[in-house]
Amino acid sequence: MTVPFGRRTIILFTTVQLFGLVCEWTWQFAPQSIGSFVWGTALIALFPGNVISAVIVEKLFWHSGLTLIAFSIMEIPLLLIINAVLWFGIIGAATRVRR
Repeated sequence: MTVPFGRRTIILFTTVQLFGLVCEWTWQFAPQSIGSFVWGTALIALFPGNVISAVIVEKLFWHSGLTLIAFSIMEIPLLLIINAVLWFGIIGAATRVRR
């Protein structure tokens, strides 16, 4: 079985996700003039995993008494898994179709 994505794809995925996570955790500390840009960058870089993971975590744990910080920390591995499955699934499907 051949892997449809290589080292460059994995590095690109990792870079985009890390950049998105840094933006997500720092946008509120950025100067007001660029804060919304940093927030938007995080939203786009982590989409759709950020939205889907937030819904899942909130549905499962909303009445558990956890803090919003705990929710955010629980969302990180879930959003990375969702994005990895989607990124590499789409790349794999596109590679198969192209052949």
